[in-house]
Order: sequence, then C-alpha cells, then structure tokens
Amino acid sequence: MIQSATIRVLLFKSKTLANGEHPLMLCVTKNGKRKYVALGLSCHPDLWNFQKNEPKRNHPHRLEFETIIRMRIAEVQDKALDMKMADKEFSSESLMMMVQKPQGNSDVFEFFDVIIERMTLQKKVGNANIYRDTKRAMQLFLSKRKTLPFTEIDLGFLNRFETHFRMKDLAETTISVYFRTLRALYNKAIQEKLVSLAHYPFRDFKISKFDTSTRKRAITKAEIKRIEALDLAHDVKLQLAQDVFMFSYYVQGINLTDIALLRWSNLKQDRLFYIRAKTGKPYNIKIMEPAMQILERHRAFTDGHPEDYVFPILDRTRHISAVQKDNRIHKVTGEINRCLKEIGAMAGLDVPLTTYVARHTYATVLKNSGVSVAVISEALGHESEAITQTYLKSFENEVIEAANKHLL
Repeated sequence: MIQSATIRVLLFKSKTLANGEHPLMLCVTKNGKRKYVALGLSCHPDLWNFQKNEPKRNHPHRLEFETIIRMRIAEVQDKALDMKMADKEFSSESLMMMVQKPQGNSDVFEFFDVIIERMTLQKKVGNANIYRDTKRAMQLFLSKRKTLPFTEIDLGFLNRFETHFRMKDLAETTISVYFRTLRALYNKAIQEKLVSLAHYPFRDFKISKFDTSTRKRAITKAEIKRIEALDLAHDVKLQLAQDVFMFSYYVQGINLTDIALLRWSNLKQDRLFYIRAKTGKPYNIKIMEPAMQILERHRAFTDGHPEDYVFPILDRTRHISAVQKDNRIHKVTGEINRCLKEIGAMAGLDVPLTTYVARHTYATVLKNSGVSVAVISEALGHESEAITQTYLKSFENEVIEAANKHLL
C-alpha cells in the first residue's frame, strides 16, 4: 500500500471467456475508486487461489503467471513511489495511465527480460541463455539501444539484421538460432496481446532459408573401436573424455548434460533410470557390459553416497542451483571436446571428435544395422523422426553414392 493506494491482481469473474476462464486484472484502489487493467492472462477458477489472489500450485503455468504478476505490480508500485517522492497527488486512474502500455508499442528488450526470468524460474537455464544471447546480439546491432518497440521489427529491420550477421561472418546455424529465438519471442508477445498480429513480420521473412545442415558427424564402428582401444590412464582429463564419449555411444547416445546429471541412485543393478533434462522424458536402459566397466572405473572415486554424481563433473555440495550446474557443465563440455579433438588425432580420425559424434554414431550404426528410423528416434528421445533424419542424412548420402557406383 503506497499513499493509501492498494495494488493487487484479481481474477475478474464478471467476465467469462469462451474457454470458461476469467481474465486476470491489475486492480488499483485509491480513495474508494478502483481502476482495472487487463494483464493479458486468463485462468480457470479451479486453478486460482482466491484467498491469496495467486495461481494455485497445480496451475500448469504458475511460474510464468507469478513472474508477470510480480513484474506488473512492481511497475505500478514504482510509479506510485515516484509520485509520493515528488509529493504529487495521483488517482487510481492516473496511476494506471502511467503504466498502461498501448498495444503494438510494447518493448522488445523488456519482454526479453520477462521471458528470461520465466525460463530461469522454470530451471530452463539453457533456453534462458539463448534468449539472453539473442537480446545481446540485437542490442549490439542497434548500437546498445535501451528500447525497441515491437512495431519497429518489420521486414526491413529483419533484412538489416541478417546483413549485420553476414558482415560479421557468423555461421548459418548461429544466425538461424538468433532469428528463431526472435520469432518465438514475437509469437509469445502476440499471445500475450503485447503486439497485434497485423504487425507480424515473419510472413515475408523466411527463416527456413538459412542452411542449418551439419557436416558429417558420425564415424564407423571400426573407428569407435580405435578410440576405445586407446590407453589413456596416464591422463585424467583424456580418460574422462574417452569415458564420456564411449558411455554415450553404449547408452543410447545419452548426451553430456544427462551424463553429468547422473547419480548413483539412478542405477539399479544392470539398468539405468533417468529423466532427460531437455525433454523430461523418462528412460529405463539396460546397461551394456562396456558401459558397466566405465561405471565401475568411476565407482571407487565418486560412489560415496547414492546422491553423488557418477562422473566427476558436478559436485552435489558445490553445484546446487540450476545456474551453477549449467555453468559447470558448459565449462566441462568445452574441456571434454578439446580433449576429444586430441583423442581423435591419436586414433587417426579425420572427423573432429566431439561428444555429439558419439550420439550421431550410435544412430548411424543402428541405421546401418537395419533398425527403423522410428525405433532410433524413440531411442534418442527425439520429438519427431524428422530430427532423427538430420542425424542420419550423411549416412543416407553415402549409401546412395555407393549404390550409384553400380551404374558405371
């Protein structure tokens, strides 16, 4: 309560939407007069706590709603405090007019901050970092401007933004990530009624034009065996990189983040139970003997408690928050990939070795053995077979090229 003004959010039951939900309204009461402003959110009464005026714990988008509510209330409180400090009178209506933003003129950078905070609260640290990097790239393009209305993002803006990246010689995949993130942000802004669909600039600017195809990443089974045969016990870092790579290959292409997050409690005899960090999909995998040997090698050093991490990447006493874990995994990923380049050279490979090569090779070896794409897609945890096809594209090309030789 500031200068006799009460600021809260209410579920506005006087209006019912077609889906049975009610809109959420920001309500300012001063001198007995109320002023309501829609937040652009709605909620079913069964999912709203009327005593606390907040979404219930079982609301599927509780964290997102709480973030928006908190930010909008803080915005009104700041304006009211400014008026109080200036010793100026204000009404509920005048206060709302100061903070109410007209549709089509909301700020892109402010909304970036909202989405980044939401994702951070949801522990989607990787996604939050992508949005943060995209915002930074846009600000650099605009000479560190502090504001950018959504309505300024039109076809001309997007074309200039692309040219900016081309002049910096950025990779196609990087440019594609920036534009896909910006498009996702714009779509969210439309959903939350921060900008009109009439201003949508991505009808004419096609992101599909960016070449995101990747060079061949898979290697052969014979090359896998050469990597496995290397004796790297003399170097702790090389040994860890080799173990992570081979473990990924033998455990359905499990990626480095999930490897880092594995605890001894995830192991039950000869089976591994874990939930993939990226998709939330549960896995129950029989551990093959080579993978079991890797686990046993680390057991003597890391298995002091069921909640200890299997691989010496994270420390449960030091890496507590999602951000701490993500930062540590990001750092170790770089170190492991640098070691894998060295290991690849030692094994005589002409493919730059990374942790993803193990995942791609797992998929390609299965395909080469006659396993269907549907089964491989399920094993890798892909959302669609189209993603799996990207992994297998280089293999398919090699098969076709070999077959074409019969024409000669």
